[in-house]
Amino acid sequence: MSLDGVIGGATRIPSGAAIDGGVEAAEDLIIDGRVTGHINLPEHHVSIGSSAKVTARIVARAVTISGSVDGNILARERIDLLRSAFVRGHLTTPTITLQDGARFTGTVDPHRTEAAMQIARYRQRRDDG
Repeated sequence: MSLDGVIGGATRIPSGAAIDGGVEAAEDLIIDGRVTGHINLPEHHVSIGSSAKVTARIVARAVTISGSVDGNILARERIDLLRSAFVRGHLTTPTITLQDGARFTGTVDPHRTEAAMQIARYRQRRDDG
């Protein structure tokens, strides 16, 4: 999947923007800027563009990465690392693709996705309450 395939109904963090803390949205998210903290979109898709620098824990339905990510990623459906991706962390997902040229340092756990999603939902409710 390419980032060009993401259209309409998405929140965009532009390349000049920087967010420290957390990001939550009720729609898909496209990141071209810098995010530090956490990204929590368990029912949506997160696209990390080639200019993006993300240092965060990410919880999403699916994640597509072209930029730089340092942190753990939990995706209920899939994680796609495109050719310009640089990722360091622990990935929990049933499906992962790495395009030729993508760089990944870390571990992958394809078996504990549902349990990890339940824990993430619990922590979110606890933090909100």
